[in-house]
Amino acid sequence: MNKSIVNDATAPSVEGIDVVTTEARPIVGLRERVATADLSDFFSGALPLVAERLGRAAIHPIGPPVAVYRDEHGPEFQVTVGFPVEQTHTPPSIDGLVRDALPGGRAVRAVHSGPYESLPEAYARLGAWFARRAMQPPTMMWEEYLVGPDATGESGCCTEVVFPLP
Repeated sequence: MNKSIVNDATAPSVEGIDVVTTEARPIVGLRERVATADLSDFFSGALPLVAERLGRAAIHPIGPPVAVYRDEHGPEFQVTVGFPVEQTHTPPSIDGLVRDALPGGRAVRAVHSGPYESLPEAYARLGAWFARRAMQPPTMMWEEYLVGPDATGESGCCTEVVFPLP
């Protein structure tokens, strides 16, 4: 599991969903407005590009790849795909990359194991979690790709889906 997330002992896991406490972390990545149908293509080009540009800047990721989603308008999102970095390694601009941040504090998380095509199952569980509490999901959330397809093939992927809580 992600070491920057700590389970909240007062909120046990229900239906594969945990209430956790997250650390604030800076990330550096590529930001674009992307249609849901184009996310796979965007990711396959963006992650290697971000890794290469960070390497040229001598900045080393301190965690797995991350995608921050904001500003959903119909089938499109503003997406920042990148990597968490040390606080001291967040210059204002790195060859077209942007700084972003994962907020610290309480959050709700679902861990999804399996291919990305079945990731909507995790979102459905989280949507039901919010609905049972008469809460609206926040407009910003993120996915962390703990195990990607390059390591185990699509069936062995492990993704955390995280929504910060007010």
